[in-house]
Amino acid sequence: MIGEAGAVQATGLLVDHQTSAGPLRALDLPAFEVAAGTMVAVCGPSGCGKSTLLGVLAGLARPSAGSVSIGTTTMTALSESDRVAFRRRALGIVYQADNLLPFLTVEENVRLQLGLCGDGDDPAGHSAGLLGRLGLGELGGRLPDELSGGQRQRVAVARAVVHRPAVILADEPTGALDRTNADRVVDLLVEAQQDLGATLVMVTHDPAVAARMDRTIELRDGRLVDPREDDRAG
Repeated sequence: MIGEAGAVQATGLLVDHQTSAGPLRALDLPAFEVAAGTMVAVCGPSGCGKSTLLGVLAGLARPSAGSVSIGTTTMTALSESDRVAFRRRALGIVYQADNLLPFLTVEENVRLQLGLCGDGDDPAGHSAGLLGRLGLGELGGRLPDELSGGQRQRVAVARAVVHRPAVILADEPTGALDRTNADRVVDLLVEAQQDLGATLVMVTHDPAVAARMDRTIELRDGRLVDPREDDRAG
């Protein structure tokens, strides 16, 4: 794992989208924090800002205002090229779609991440060993379109953790899967988080998935929901 501790922090975070009717505020988070080495589910209805938040935390999009830090690194202070380099080295990202490169084999897709973060050509066979642990050891030479949806998502998990990231960001990774495959993918993410001591932030709409995290953060209309509000409403 990289040297930076994996705490995730955002302060004064605002994200505005321009629409034909004027600016639309997608996120308004005065403070957001996930302690290093913990697992957090980000929940809420569609359109509440969950994926927007994950994209900003990953440095895939810049906020309209505010700062985002991963460990000791302030992501929002980095140039575009430095954000890309930091993301490749420090973060593991799992999307709802597996985003595997169709012209590379399973093992090549995983090894590619090692090359992107500067870890060389995988001389110790770490990629193959990781695929074996995920039940994919015999599929390393296959192309993505020769796999089932659940198998492709497991490859995506392997690709996200092969370089031992400090932080794993997962955006609805089980949204397109049946219950059995969804449970297996979450098992893999939880196991990887525990093995690495990484921080896991998972966007999900599935209460069963959220229940496996250390805590749940709920968004509504781009804002954090105070649990006391729900208590009073009840």
